[in-house]
Amino acid sequence: MTLQQQALDVIESLPDDKLSQVIQFAEYLAEKNRIVISAQSEPANEDGYVRKPGVLKKKMVMSEDFDETPECFKEYM
Repeated sequence: MTLQQQALDVIESLPDDKLSQVIQFAEYLAEKNRIVISAQSEPANEDGYVRKPGVLKKKMVMSEDFDETPECFKEYM
């Protein structure tokens, strides 16, 4: 029996809530693998960290009033 067949046998026996966790973990591993493969061509810094530009793209959101001075600082201006 191959690893894929073993994985399918286990997955088929799981309830839906656990199956969604398996899918999320599999997606995490696939993304991690893509990062490692692409990082192999990039040099690491002295800590061994390889910078991957765009990892946090669309993960951070700035508020609409970002450029406005907060009320608590207006008296100092």
